[in-house]
Amino acid sequence: MTPLLRFAFAVLLGASVLLTGCGDESSDGHSHGEDTHSHSGTQSTEAHDHASGISTTAWSEAIEIFAEHPAMFAGQTSAPWAVHVTRLDGSRPLTEGALTLRFRRPDGAAYVHTVEGPPEPGIFTPQPTIPEAGTFRLFVIVEGVQVQDTVEVGDLTVYESASAAPAPEARSAEISYPKEQQWDVSFEVAEAQERSIQRSIDASGMIEPVAGQFAKVAAPVSGLTPARANLDMPAPGDRVREGQTLAILSPSGGDGSYADLKGRVERLEREVRRAERLIEAEAIPRKRLVEARHDLTLARAALNSMGQAGENAASQMASASAEPTRDSTGFNYHLTAPISGRVQERHLAPGSRVGVGTVLYTIVDPSRVWIRLRVPAEHAAATSRATGAVFTVEGSSQAYEASQVVSTGASIDTDTRTLPVRLEAPNPNGALKIGMMADAQLLLEETQSGVALPNEAIQTEDGRPVAYVQTGGESFERRPLELGPTDGQYTLVERGIQAGEHVVTDGAYQVYLASLNTSQMAGHGHPH
Repeated sequence: MTPLLRFAFAVLLGASVLLTGCGDESSDGHSHGEDTHSHSGTQSTEAHDHASGISTTAWSEAIEIFAEHPAMFAGQTSAPWAVHVTRLDGSRPLTEGALTLRFRRPDGAAYVHTVEGPPEPGIFTPQPTIPEAGTFRLFVIVEGVQVQDTVEVGDLTVYESASAAPAPEARSAEISYPKEQQWDVSFEVAEAQERSIQRSIDASGMIEPVAGQFAKVAAPVSGLTPARANLDMPAPGDRVREGQTLAILSPSGGDGSYADLKGRVERLEREVRRAERLIEAEAIPRKRLVEARHDLTLARAALNSMGQAGENAASQMASASAEPTRDSTGFNYHLTAPISGRVQERHLAPGSRVGVGTVLYTIVDPSRVWIRLRVPAEHAAATSRATGAVFTVEGSSQAYEASQVVSTGASIDTDTRTLPVRLEAPNPNGALKIGMMADAQLLLEETQSGVALPNEAIQTEDGRPVAYVQTGGESFERRPLELGPTDGQYTLVERGIQAGEHVVTDGAYQVYLASLNTSQMAGHGHPH
């Protein structure tokens, strides 16, 4: 492809620009009236040593315009401009549509020049002709299926002749990162804006289950887990509902077993009846009857906890997690889920023997979770003003919010010198797993205002925070930062960035790599 000359707009005035909607301008080079509706935007001017030109960059909410062109002379057709149009949603080049340059005179009339479709993605190459010298207000109008927008760029001077044009400015020592490379990678910028940020405290913690949404199901008696009956029971990750059968357990003999307790109850019932007869005959002291009745009561209570009370072989045990039934093979326990949720752990092996108290299942309802933070002791007094938290978990950069403070500890842990604070967070998609480690900012009531950056824009180099500022379409600066409070998503910048500047939020490492070659590339252009 034949390289295009890469040039720039002339001098821009003012610190911000407007986005103006396009009327019915045509490309015939004649004057037209002034447009009416406008939007706000920002602009930046940068000098390049590309054919003695000056480049300019302007942003709207939807697009970025980065253009280069040679100096304009009255009545002469310009050499090809290089107007780069980037859609900010995804930082991708515009691939279709029309681009119009509108040069508005001080009296409101305007010259317009339109080109259809970029010859290569993202780069339009208009060659306008302005018949008179003077200063014009330049608008760039983009119309197409992908985007429709108007950017008011700023003032452009058309000179009478080459001798009237100013000498080109030397290129500053900025980081050069061409548009074509930006479009080929994941690359995003964001505008630094005035914000109110909640003060916060840095703390680490862990994801825990909510009380009442976590349960362990244990064997109420010693016994066997019949292989055939337990083959299709829920596995880890399966969703279960309250009351669903999790395991079938056949009680086994031995001390404390169902059979042992049932026999003891029957034996004590006989002893009580015998003692009653002997009392009537005054053959034994009444104390013997009282003791026999007491032993029978205890034995019945033990049997009742297994699901049997006296002679009622079909009664259920008091616990909601086990239901004993009698079938063709004898008396079995049906262990059921006490809550609805997901199976986190299963220790049931069909055909094995289990002891009383053996945990067979762990069930958790993950729709809501707690995050238990360990707040350093020096910040303990401030936890009473906590309103929530923003946190990330290991293995992910996604920010989660916990808006409800559940509890704050009453004492400092003497070993870790931290105060426990629990907060509740929604977990509708189950991404937060019990036991995950978390890094959080505990948000306090008070706020502080100032220029704020998205946290993704803040890099750490040599132990210090920095950001890469886009000073023009292809030029960047590395800025050391002095940071203020953060709410986990945005951080106040006390020094280093001004409101309205654009910072790299995705692709900062590529800009850093480009900075290593800036000195070698100074004074050299690149082809389009």
